[in-house]
Amino acid sequence: MSNTSHSSLRRSALGLLAAAAVSVAGASAEAQTAPYAFNRYEPAPAGETFFAAQHPWYSPGDGSFGIRGGIVADYAYRPLVARPDPGATVTNVLIEHMLLTHFQIGVGFLDRINIHLNVPLAVLQTGQASTPTSVGAFSGVAVGDMRLGGRVRIFGHADTTPASLHFGANFLFNSGLFGINNGDTSSHTNVSDNRFRGKFDLTFAGRASILRYSLSAGFHFRDVETSFRQGVSNAAGHEIFATAGLGIVLAQDRLTIGAEGWMASGVSNFFQYPWTNAEVIGGIHYLIADTILVGAGAGPGLTQGAGTPTVRGLFHVAYAPVRRPAAPVPTDRDGDGVIDPDDQCVDVPQGDHPDPARRGCPLGDRDRDGVLDPEDQCVDVPQGDHPDPARRGCPLNDTDRDGVFDNEDQCVNEPQGEHPDPNRRGCPDGDADSDGVLNAQDQCRDVPAGAHPDPARAGCPLPDRDGDTVVDPQDHCPDQPGAPHPDPNRNGCPGLVRVSGCQIQINSPVFFATNRDTILPRSFPVLQAVGDALRATPDIRRVSIEGHTDDVGNDDRNMDLSNRRAASVQRWMVEHQVEAGRLEFHGFGETRPLRPVTGLRGRAQRDARAQNRRVDFRIVDPACREGQGAAGSTPSTTPAP
Repeated sequence: MSNTSHSSLRRSALGLLAAAAVSVAGASAEAQTAPYAFNRYEPAPAGETFFAAQHPWYSPGDGSFGIRGGIVADYAYRPLVARPDPGATVTNVLIEHMLLTHFQIGVGFLDRINIHLNVPLAVLQTGQASTPTSVGAFSGVAVGDMRLGGRVRIFGHADTTPASLHFGANFLFNSGLFGINNGDTSSHTNVSDNRFRGKFDLTFAGRASILRYSLSAGFHFRDVETSFRQGVSNAAGHEIFATAGLGIVLAQDRLTIGAEGWMASGVSNFFQYPWTNAEVIGGIHYLIADTILVGAGAGPGLTQGAGTPTVRGLFHVAYAPVRRPAAPVPTDRDGDGVIDPDDQCVDVPQGDHPDPARRGCPLGDRDRDGVLDPEDQCVDVPQGDHPDPARRGCPLNDTDRDGVFDNEDQCVNEPQGEHPDPNRRGCPDGDADSDGVLNAQDQCRDVPAGAHPDPARAGCPLPDRDGDTVVDPQDHCPDQPGAPHPDPNRNGCPGLVRVSGCQIQINSPVFFATNRDTILPRSFPVLQAVGDALRATPDIRRVSIEGHTDDVGNDDRNMDLSNRRAASVQRWMVEHQVEAGRLEFHGFGETRPLRPVTGLRGRAQRDARAQNRRVDFRIVDPACREGQGAAGSTPSTTPAP
C-alpha cells in the first residue's frame, strides 16, 4: 500500500474508537484495532427522574432499606461514522443503528448511602460489519462493561431541600474478564475497554418549589490506547465529564418534564476533534401509583466525536416506590361529628340545632338568652327574667328604667323615683301645689303649705280666716283683715294698710307735691305702716312699688313723673329700714288707670282722675294667686267684718 493510501487512512480515523478509515480493499488486512467502549450515554442510577443527570435518592430515613430497579432502552442513530476532517461529509457509516439496554438495581440505606449496579447489554447494531481488524457493527448480543457504583450524601436532600451535595464513585469492570462473551473481546471491540475503569464525581442537586435541578462534574480514569495501523497508536486517555438537568414537577410530584445535557472530553486533547462528545435531550417521566416510573426522551448530538449520535432516543421503566407522608387523620376539635376541614366553627360544637347555612356551626344565639337568632326578635338583647310574651326573645321594656315594665307603667317616660305614686304604677308621687309635700301625704294638694305649715295637717298652711296673711295663731284680730305688724298686739289688726291677695293695700293715698316727686309729710304714717308690714313678714321677699298718674298733660312727662315718684317711695322706705333688695320700682304713667275717664264730666271726672293718681305695692315674690294670701296662708271661709 502506498504512502498516499496510508495518509488517506489517517485522515479518516474516527477519534477515540473508530479512527479506521476504510477506503480500499486490502486496507483491513493491515489495520488493527484495540477494544474501546465508545457509547457515550451513561444512565443515572436506578429509579431516578432524569436519564443521565443524577438526582440522588437514599432510604426512607426510618432505618429501613430502599430498593429500586429498572431498565433503560438506549437507541442511537449513526453513533459512529468516518470523516476525513471535522464538519466534512461522512465517507463511511461504520454503525448506523445501535440499541442497548441497561439493567439496573440500587439499594439505599441509613438515609445517606446508595449502592447501585448497571449491566449494559448491546442487542442490536447495523452498519459496516465489524471484524477482528476493523471497527464496525457486529451481530448478536454482547455484554458491556458492568458498572458498580456508590454515593454518599454530604448535606441536604435532593428532593426536599433547595440544595444538597453528594459524592459518587463508579467502577467499570471488563465483561471479558468474567468469561462473558465467551472471553472474546476482540470481536466486540466497541462495547468494552477490556480494562478496569473508574469514575468519580460531585453532584449538586435540589428542589425549589416545582423545579428539580442537578449539576455534576467528575473525572474518568481511562487508560486506553487504540491502534488503527500497525506501528501507529492513538491514545484516548483520561476524561473530564459533566452532566446537568432541570425539570418541572407537576401532578403532585408524579410528572417531571425537563431537559438534560452531558459532555466529556479527553484531558490530553481537551475539546479537540474527535475526542469531545456532547449531547442534549428533552424528556418526560411519570410515576404510576407511586411505584412504577416510566419515561421517554430524545435529543441530538452536539459534536462529531466518536460515539456521539446524530439523534438519541431513550425509554425508561423502573420500580421506584415513593413513600409519601401519611395523610393526617382529620380532626374534630369540637367533637361535633364534623371534621375540621369541613367545619366552619371548629371550636364550637354544632349541637342539637345545627346551622344549615354554616357546616358544623350551631344556630346562633348572639345574646345568649336561650332563644336562637332566627326566632329572636331582639338578637342583641337578652330576654332576661321577664321576657316579652308579644316579642320572642325580647325582654319586657322599661323605657324610663325605673324597674316597672312598660306594660304596667302608667308613666312610661318618667321614672317613679324614690317616692312612687301608690295610686299610679310606675309614676312618681307628685307635688301639685309645689310645697315640697308629696301628694300622697299632702292633705291640701292644691294649696301650698307656705311659710307657716299646719303641723296638724301635712301639706296645709295654718288658717288665716280674715285673709290678711297673718295666720290665725299669730293674728291678734283673726276675724278682721289687717296687716302684719312687729307689735304682737297690733299684728293682723286693721290699720293704715292691709295685706290682701297679691297686694299690700294702703287705706290712705301717698301724697306728692304738685307735678313733683316730693312726698308730703302727711303720707309718712301710711308708708311707715307698709314698712312695718314688710319687716314683720320676711316671707314677702320682693315688692314692686308702682307709680301711676292721671291723663292730664303730656304722656311722656306723665311716664317720667310716675317713675320718679315710685323711686322716691323706694328711697324713703330704704331710709326707714326696709332692705333695698326687697324693693323695685316702676312708673306706668297714665297707661293703667283704675277708672276710665272717657265720657265723664265735672266731679265724676275729677274723682276718677284722683283715683288713678296712686302708688301701688304689688307682691312679686312669692308669687300668689287670687284667693291665696301672699305668704301662702289660706283665708278663712268666714267673711271678714
